[in-house]
Order: sequence, then structure tokens, then C-alpha cells
Amino acid sequence: MVGILHEGKTDKEFFTTLLKIYDLPDTQNDIKYYNFEGIDNIFKVNHKHYDEIEKDNILKSILIVIDADKKYKEYNEDLKQLLDNLSFKNVNLDFFIMCDENKQGNLESFLLSVLDDEQKKCVQNFRDCYKYDLTDKWAYSTFYKQKKYPFDFNHKNFNDLKQKLQNLFN
Repeated sequence: MVGILHEGKTDKEFFTTLLKIYDLPDTQNDIKYYNFEGIDNIFKVNHKHYDEIEKDNILKSILIVIDADKKYKEYNEDLKQLLDNLSFKNVNLDFFIMCDENKQGNLESFLLSVLDDEQKKCVQNFRDCYKYDLTDKWAYSTFYKQKKYPFDFNHKNFNDLKQKLQNLFN
């Protein structure tokens, strides 16, 4: 069994879909999700989920997934330190930081980064003429969520994540 540790409630749905698309195991017998309910909790070595993982000792691999927000470099270093500090026995640990090509943002930024140029231009034009700051979460929810994954999951921006997911099950 493998584990995906994430910071928010929408992440599980995204990964369940992605595992099916990539033809990777996706049942409760294959994978266990841990919602840490916020990025700060991911970095707490004494969090109850880490205690549970250590106690249960059933995971062979773990992928920790967080949003970059505007702290990609900082989070990258913090995650490396976290992996060093976790004391799981015989568990492969890795992480992935959700962001756009500029190393900023979140899951929605990551998804918007794989849109074709025409779609990106459409979103940007709307943002330019609208007088309020529109986040990537807003743009995703407004323009794309209703279409239920109109994204090219084989886009090059997915390559690292796809590889990490494949490694998770190897």
C-alpha cells in the first residue's frame, strides 16, 4: 500500500482521477490518502497522521503533495528537511509541489498551466478587463471546473508528477 499526503480536501479527487487516467492502482487496497487540512500541518513532524503512518507500518511508499503558493524554493528545502526528519522504516518518501511554470500557485495554477495558448489568452484577457484580482482558483472554478477536466494529462507539465506517481507504485 502507498500513501498520498496532501493539504486540502480537493486533492484526493484530483489524484483519484489522475491515477485512473494513468492506469495506476486507485483502490482503497492500493492507496491511502491523508488530508492534513492545511500546508502548515504537513511540516509538523508530530502530526497525528505521521504518528498513524508510523504506528500502522503498512505503507511502502509515500508522496507528499503541497501547493507552491509563492514559496516554491522555501517549501522545496522544507520538504527535503521533513523527509530527513521523518523516521519511517523501509518507506520510500518523495514530494511534489503543485505550481505553474513560474514555480508559483497551487493545484489550479498547475492545471491552468497545461491549457493551450488560446485558452490561456482567453483567461488572461478576462483578467485584464476585470477590475478585481482573479486568482487561479477563481479562474479554474469559473472557466474549467464545469467541463470536468478538459486538460491534456499527457502535457509535458505533467511529466514530473506522472513519473512520481509511477515511482510511488514501484
